[in-house]
Amino acid sequence: MKSIFIFFCLMIMDSLYAQHERASVTEMVQNMKTYPFSDPDPVANPSDIFYPYFRFDGFSEKSIDKEWKVVLLENDYICLTLFPEIGGKIWGAFDKVSKKEFIYNNHVVKFRDIAMRGPWTSGGIEFNFGIIGHAPTTSTPVDYLTKKKSDGSVSCYISSFDLITRTFWTVEVNLPKDKAYFTTKTTWYNSSSIDQPYYQSTEFKGGSGFDDCISKDGTDE
Repeated sequence: MKSIFIFFCLMIMDSLYAQHERASVTEMVQNMKTYPFSDPDPVANPSDIFYPYFRFDGFSEKSIDKEWKVVLLENDYICLTLFPEIGGKIWGAFDKVSKKEFIYNNHVVKFRDIAMRGPWTSGGIEFNFGIIGHAPTTSTPVDYLTKKKSDGSVSCYISSFDLITRTFWTVEVNLPKDKAYFTTKTTWYNSSSIDQPYYQSTEFKGGSGFDDCISKDGTDE
């Protein structure tokens, strides 16, 4: 009888422990001090290397309070923030144990004329897909999808269609339920019959990039 009682106690403890170790995904709105950029020229310039995209040329000297959509991936150890409206950037990451940020979290959104199409803002991890650095989507909204997975982890998928190369890219940012790290998985797909050049860079307080070529009907992962 005693052994049965101990067995049930252990089962209850394991169940409580499993419930404690879990990951969650939350969508919210965050108000931040923002230096915005202006509306674009409505006509794209065919001579630009990033055609058919247009450029944004006006940048504000004064800040405003602006609401940004935020996706939170969180477990018992770390918390990630992603901004789908600013290129899907991983805006910051916080270590709950040490109570310190381990990815730079900029508390001001200040756009300046640095990227291919103009606006760029510092902080976090930036995903670049295109023909040169600071891709056309680096400061504009991208598609995203959140998912709770069967292994207890949570993911945020960010993606966009690149108009220059006519290719489609996706990044899965995954947070396990019981780990103090997160992972990213990139898929870049060319559905056309023409080989396309590409440049991929993950900018993280500096960053690195590589140039290659996606073959027709091919996937780079």
